[in-house]
Amino acid sequence: MLYENIVSALKTAGIAVYDPGLKIGICTAPYVVVQESGSYSFAESWRLGYALIEVHCYVPLNQYAALAELVNSVKSALRPLYPDLRPTGTVQPYGINDKFKAHQAAVEYQILKVNH
Repeated sequence: MLYENIVSALKTAGIAVYDPGLKIGICTAPYVVVQESGSYSFAESWRLGYALIEVHCYVPLNQYAALAELVNSVKSALRPLYPDLRPTGTVQPYGINDKFKAHQAAVEYQILKVNH
């Protein structure tokens, strides 16, 4: 499972996707940022591990209800990538990002990896 597969699935679903650090300024329309948030090894095996992927969701401050819709759209768009991309069940609590003047949340996924 590659970053490009995730981005492609989101774009195919009509979701605006940006790489980390590319979208700056005040949020004027819903969008997401896909970011790897670490790689980990399973305790019982040095060869097997996983990477965590976070899909950060942003909507303008005047569109709070759209945040739940965006989170659900992300989940629906990425569902076909299962079992390569597995939801962890973690959704970061909704909050306000003062820098971007946006409501935000993040949906977490896991990708299994084999270390060579």
